[in-house]
Amino acid sequence: MSAARSGDRGAFGQIVVRYQDRLFTAVLRLVGDHDDARELTQEAFTRALMSLDNFRGDAQPYTWLFRIAMNLAISRLRKASRRRTFSLDAPMNGNGRSTGADDQASSLVDRVSNARADAPDVTAERREARQQVLAALGRLDGEYRAILVMRDIEGFDYQQMAEVLDLPLGTLKSRLFRARLALRDELKGYMQPKT
Repeated sequence: MSAARSGDRGAFGQIVVRYQDRLFTAVLRLVGDHDDARELTQEAFTRALMSLDNFRGDAQPYTWLFRIAMNLAISRLRKASRRRTFSLDAPMNGNGRSTGADDQASSLVDRVSNARADAPDVTAERREARQQVLAALGRLDGEYRAILVMRDIEGFDYQQMAEVLDLPLGTLKSRLFRARLALRDELKGYMQPKT
């Protein structure tokens, strides 16, 4: 990073190569669209290159890049001002994921239902649960989705999240709590026992 800050474009190229796939996947989970994710990832690296002087070294390079990309993604979601949903009719593969590429929040879904199922009825129930969680995540506000992706998918700790979002730790924990409540509320109809 210090070589890149000194003007070595090759060093910045190494940073891009090292983090591009991980950053693209994180952005894809935020926006849910491959083309938007590619565009936002490229824009994040462009902005990072333009503002290398602002990198103080307080955070890891990926954390800094993630912050830039996350801010771009949230801005895009706000501008779109539409609520994204995921098709419950989309073809699924054997793992219960859409046959398209990496679904938004698929790791979170895997954590929600990671028990092995041998019986077909259990497999069908797990697939349905996964589809419901994906649909619910798609309906969440972009900021809530970002917080859930950071914590439950990317594995950021609270301190890293607070730095990326530029929030006090207490505020961050409160927003994460509200994001999880919002996800629970979106799933409430699905989770109600059927009589």
